[in-house]
Amino acid sequence: MTTVIVFTIAILVVIAGFFLLDIEKIALNYWAFGSLLFSLAVSLLATLALVAPKENKGSVFYTGGLSSAIWIYEIMVVISVFFTNKFVEHMYRFVFLEIAINALFFISALVIYNVSARLQYNDAKTYKNLQSGEYNKPKRGGF
Repeated sequence: MTTVIVFTIAILVVIAGFFLLDIEKIALNYWAFGSLLFSLAVSLLATLALVAPKENKGSVFYTGGLSSAIWIYEIMVVISVFFTNKFVEHMYRFVFLEIAINALFFISALVIYNVSARLQYNDAKTYKNLQSGEYNKPKRGGF
């Protein structure tokens, strides 16, 4: 619930800031505004997926990796929004940059999820083998 409240406040601050501050209403600024709102919504969903109960929720790689990816993603989007003035003449470059940032985040989130699930599976398999005494049995030719 706290996560939803924090992100709701952040979204409301961004919306209020865009409409109440003296920001020139051009297409590039609308793209920046939209990309910032989209990144906040994506971060909210990723954070909710992070705190939701999962079979691999105990995996340090999953929690640490996904939370780091969320922070890096948000920082990259905010930095790109601050430099919108550099893209005034070539708006398509800004759109491409935002698409690239989103694609990199989605790819890294999928990789983190898949690797953490694989690590969790391997850890569970190793633990099961330890409990069954599999590693206490001598190998062929051993003592």
